[in-house]
Amino acid sequence: MATMHASRPSVSSPLANPTQTPGATARITPQRAYSFPRSSALRPFPSVVPAPGAGKKPVKIIQPPANQRGSFVLNLTQAELGRQE
Repeated sequence: MATMHASRPSVSSPLANPTQTPGATARITPQRAYSFPRSSALRPFPSVVPAPGAGKKPVKIIQPPANQRGSFVLNLTQAELGRQE
């Protein structure tokens, strides 16, 4: 009687164990040189940086011009007044 040897098919998956595949060679991955330098954290402009001791926002006060004799009503809520679009 002839003996039959069951052989596994060649697997080309990167998840396959190369020791199980006969004749498998290790792939060499090339090291790429980066064309751009590593980025650093963005630093805000000095005019935008909050003062170290200032934790509260200043209260906005809307005043009419000195030469205006009438009055006006904004009819806005605090949320609508503070919204910036």
